[in-house]
Order: sequence, then C-alpha cells, then structure tokens
Amino acid sequence: MDIETSGAIRLFFPNPSLTLVYFEALANALDAGATDVSIDIDVQAFDKPDTLKITVSDNGDGFTDENFERFRKLLRPRDKFHKGIGRLVFLNYFARVDVDSAREKWRRTFTFKDGFDGNAPLQAVADQQEAKTSLIFSGFAKERVKSYDDLKPDALKPLLIEQFLPTLDARKREGKAFKISINLTTNESNAQKEFFPQAAEITPADLPAMTKITIQDDTLDAISTIDMHYHIAPVSGKGSSLVAFSIDGRTIPANLIPPSSFPPGYLCVFLFESELFHSNADSSRQRLVLPEGTPEAHLFRVLRRELGKVLAENIPQITERNEKTKETFEEQFPHLLGFFEADTVGLIDRDDALSIAQQRFFKEQKAILQSEKLSDASYEKSLEMSSRTLTEYILYRDKIIRRMKEMTGGNAESEIHNLIVPRFKEYSQSSMPSEVYQNNAWLLDDKFMVFRTILSEKSMDAVINAIRLDDEIVGDTGRPDIAMIFSADPNDTTPVDVVVVEIKKKTDDEKDNSYAVNQLLDRAGKLVAHCPNIQRVWYYAIMNVNDTMAFRLRQLKWTPFFSKGRVYYQEFETPHPDGRVIPTPTFVVSFDAIIADAEGRNHTFLEILREGMKKYADENGDSKSSGDE
Repeated sequence: MDIETSGAIRLFFPNPSLTLVYFEALANALDAGATDVSIDIDVQAFDKPDTLKITVSDNGDGFTDENFERFRKLLRPRDKFHKGIGRLVFLNYFARVDVDSAREKWRRTFTFKDGFDGNAPLQAVADQQEAKTSLIFSGFAKERVKSYDDLKPDALKPLLIEQFLPTLDARKREGKAFKISINLTTNESNAQKEFFPQAAEITPADLPAMTKITIQDDTLDAISTIDMHYHIAPVSGKGSSLVAFSIDGRTIPANLIPPSSFPPGYLCVFLFESELFHSNADSSRQRLVLPEGTPEAHLFRVLRRELGKVLAENIPQITERNEKTKETFEEQFPHLLGFFEADTVGLIDRDDALSIAQQRFFKEQKAILQSEKLSDASYEKSLEMSSRTLTEYILYRDKIIRRMKEMTGGNAESEIHNLIVPRFKEYSQSSMPSEVYQNNAWLLDDKFMVFRTILSEKSMDAVINAIRLDDEIVGDTGRPDIAMIFSADPNDTTPVDVVVVEIKKKTDDEKDNSYAVNQLLDRAGKLVAHCPNIQRVWYYAIMNVNDTMAFRLRQLKWTPFFSKGRVYYQEFETPHPDGRVIPTPTFVVSFDAIIADAEGRNHTFLEILREGMKKYADENGDSKSSGDE
C-alpha cells in the first residue's frame, strides 16, 4: 500500500466502531453490484474476542483488475462519490483480511494487512464459475468487543438498513431483488443478553414504503432542489425515528429535531437528498460537510419547516403539541410573540426556537436604535419594540417575585435584603440601563425603580457604623441587616431621597415589636445626621404583624394601607442638625404583603402587555415568521 496504514486510520477515522467494518464491507459488495450478501460472525464466546472471525461474501463483480488497482492504491476513489479510504477501518479492528475473489475463469487471492504491498496477480482457472468474493476478517486487534449488539444479527439488521436505506430503497423502486443475510455462530451463549446462535435477513420487504416531495428554496440554492423521502406509520411499542441526509447511497444522521419531538407509537423516517449533499461527507462518512456558501443553520431551519409540515399533516398529536407549545411561549415569552417560526414551533428544540426568536427581536431593535430619523412606520415600530422591552422587564420582575416567595422559610436576612437591594455593590445613575435588573426596590413601591445608587461595601460600612444603635443585636453578617438605595449619589451636594429596608426579628412579643418601631426613628435620625444632603427618608420595616401588633399600631395612629397582607404607614419628621425637618414616611410591612402586593401590580402590567404582544403577533406575525435571520 502506498501510505502508512496506522497513521491514516487515526487521521481519517477519529471515532471508529466495529459497525464500520460491516458498513464498509457491505458498501463494497453493493458497489460491485451484488444482490446476495452474507455476513457470517463466528466467535467462541463474547468475552473471547481473540476468537472472533467475520466473513463477508457476495456475488458482485469481484476484484477485477480495475477494482483491484483502486483497492491497492489508497486515496484513489472510483468517482466523486467514493472516498477510497473505507478499507482502512478494516485494519483498525483486524490484523488481517484474507480475500478470495472469483468469477467466470479467473480468481484473485491476497491478504490485506498493514504493509500490504499490492501484489496479487489474477489467476486463470479452467472451469467457468459463479461470481463470489469473500473477505475473512481475523486477528481481532482490540482487547474486547464493546457491545453484544456489535455481534448480534437482530441488532445489526436495523443498523444496516438505516445506513444503506437510500441504496436499498432505490433498488426496491427499480424492482431489483436483493438479500443480505446476517448469521451468528457461538459456542457459549448468554441468555440474559440474548446472545446465542441466530440469523437475520434483509430483503425489499423489510424497507419502509417511502413518499417523496421536492423542496425548492432559492435562499439556499437557486438551482438545486432537495428531495425529502419520508415514511410515517403507527407501530406497536414506543416507535422509532430516523432523520438523515442521503449521501452517495448512504445515510448520515441529521440533527434537525430531538427524538423526543416524535410522538411515541410511530415509525418516522425522513431522508433528504440533493446535489447539495452529494460527496459532501467527512472521510468516515459520519458527518455532513456542506459546500462553501451554504449556511448550515439556515439549511436546517428550511428542512425542519418542511419536516414539521409533513408530521403535522400525518400525526394528529403533533398539532396538539404545537398548540400547547404556542400557549407555553405566550405565557413565558410574550415579548417574543410573532418572532417564533410558525411552521416548526413545537417540533424544533426549545432552546433553538427561543434563540431564533431572540435574534429576530434583537435585529429589529438594532434597526430602530440605529435610525437617525423615524418615519411614521419606524415610529410605530419603535413603540412596539419599547412595549416588547418593557414586557421582558416585567417578566424578569415576575421571576424575582417567585424567588421571594421561596424565601418565606428560614432564609438568612441578608439573602432577603440582597434580593430587594443588592448590598455592598456600588452602582450609579450612569449605568442605569444595565443596573435596572439589579434594583428590585420596586417590590416595595414602583416609584423606587428610578432610584439607582447603591453604596459599595466600604461606603456602606461607614454608614452602618454611623447609624448603629446602642446594644443592638446584629444580623448574620456581623452588622445590622440593613439595605438602602439612593435616588442619586449621596456624596454629591444634590438633595437625595433614600429608601431604607430593615428586617426585624420575627417575634409575637408586643414589647419587642413596639421597641423595634421606635428603633426606626432613632436610626433615621442618625442617618440624616451622617448624610447631610438627604431630603427624605423612606423607611420600611419588615416584621411580623400579628393581631396584637396591628391593634397597637392603630392606637398609635398608624394608617392601614389597602393590601393583601398587613401594611401600616405614618409620616414622621426627623430633625436635621441644621434645623431643617426631613420627612420620614415610614412603613411597617408584613413579609407576605410585600410579595402579594408586588405580584398584584406586576400581574396587571403583564396581562396588559401580553395582550398587546398578542395583537402585534396577530397583525404582523406572518411577516416576522418568514423574515431573514
């Protein structure tokens, strides 16, 4: 042979398997026009791989001078459909392949092994003989056979049908008979693994009846069409599926949709064939390699669309699943309605569907933001995109509310504070767009969405030390669990508002609770003295408000607010060192009130926006769904 064999094996077959030996041997037989092929597997026992011998016999043309010349010279294919390297996989698993090929009045025998010199002259024989070529594989080169299925006829049969379905189906359509026999002989059976002497056979009757439709999409190729051969039929049991490219008479799996997208109880086969694919497989025929200029992502979307149409027409459950998927998208991603691929929703991978919709959303966003001047149409589009962006933000808020619901147990106070306002991280007004998802003070009141300055840990330490009360019990961080957010930088001269959130120890003791309320006023006084430019303090004490505490608050002239929990309000005044009076609106809030009230406000926003998105999708969905990515 004209090339170093072991190195070539590693280069061209990076992920070999024993099944490739069967595939390449059968491919050679079918290429030679064989109509009767026999694969005989002989092994003493599964755990004795050194005894494995495989014999592949066929009635094809055999090793004529022309065929043998190509065989002995690696990388010299017959035509553009053949790689000229398939036989290398033989030597990855077996030390030698003894070849005996005869027909009419000639015969050729040789041993294919590492270092094969290509010398095997044709021998003349006296009597006419039937065509027969045998390849005997021996000297198994691995320590073990990986799976019983690599040797069992009933497991190999569907793999061979799947691999050569294009070739075998073409012969069936042409009325050409064929038979592929698979036989296993073993001395030591394993009933648990169903490993015992057995046989299987492949004939035209074993192939699914295929229907063909032609796909023409000028965005892929203005000339080449794609033929989709498919078979869909109900079967007993779980069913199975095959989605593959037909390339040079064989199949290469096409990862268009996950197997879980096919409903159980059906056999679904889809083969895609086109000039676009011919000879475009990698060296081991395990992966499609598209010609330059054909984007894989776009090709797969076109094929998924057509596959989805056929499935929806033939399997009622698909339409039902589509509707459920659409409902899920409407519920969870209303800001992307109208951007989902209408024909394939429910069939393609969920993450892929969301990715495509998000890309279309970003594309339209970018177009609007880059416009120097808005036309009437662009203005309408800008309103739509603003609504979509707002919807996305409201969805985020819904996630925060759900997270807070999960915290009603024994979460540390610091965790709750961090969810409302991240502590010890400095943000400012200049980074408002990116920090809008960091400030969750809207949980208390939507007007706090515009508050943007959160102190760094160093600055926060200084404030905390300044407002610490005498004999105060600190939280799990070693200091009082207080979070605060300012309307602007408190270090500037501009007057600022501040929201202070403090979680009080959960107790039903009236004395402790009343004392906790008094602490708020002391804390406000210290804070105003420490930050002289504060003009208003919004103080929220989150605490346990039982019936006794509620009664006492009413006696002390606290005003109850309409709420799904318990919220009490009173306007205090905090004297400033310079003599000014700082308004200090103070709230005593039960934990469940924060969640319920925020959820109610957010739900109203979300329902209004969701209906708006549905309207956009209904009016403009067709144009978006068919748009370029």
